[in-house]
Amino acid sequence: MSKAMYCEKCGNVYFPFFWFKKCKFCKTKMKLFPQEMVQKYKIFDESWMELSGKLGRYSNPCNVHTINEELTLCEERRARENDFVMNELADNPMFSMELYEKRVQKSRGLDRRLAESHYQESCEKFAKSLGQTHKGPGQAGHVPKCPICGSPDIQRIAIGTRAVKTAAFGIAGAVDDAGKTYKCGNCGSKF
Repeated sequence: MSKAMYCEKCGNVYFPFFWFKKCKFCKTKMKLFPQEMVQKYKIFDESWMELSGKLGRYSNPCNVHTINEELTLCEERRARENDFVMNELADNPMFSMELYEKRVQKSRGLDRRLAESHYQESCEKFAKSLGQTHKGPGQAGHVPKCPICGSPDIQRIAIGTRAVKTAAFGIAGAVDDAGKTYKCGNCGSKF
């Protein structure tokens, strides 16, 4: 595993695949995260990566976490970081508790926005995999139906179908499908 980095001024800890020379939050020069700290605080170890894998934005889109479940996973990671910061950095003269608290608040806001965004995206993907549309948390999905007979047996009119009709019958063949997107498999109506 590659080396992780941390900021001794604001306590920012970066994943091993983020190699920054300066902290993105306070612009202080980053330091290597010591291997003994990885084992002591369980940051960037296998359990950390497993926890990161559970976060919705990295997991299977059909495995939908609620926003609160995802935020709980983020807080579990943050608690490990906090242990490291309070035990290893708090006494460092460069460390700023004010910067640390600002960074944590900013991080929590970002985590919330990402969790909400991911939840919305996951719901849409999940609903799409079921052939439904879902508008967001707390709203039920719906199955599209034919406006004439109410049947859910509808198919999208393919562009290829329109092209074949136009080639075979000229513009008159395409007029039948003009402005239509779906065809009902039950009554044959197009809408």
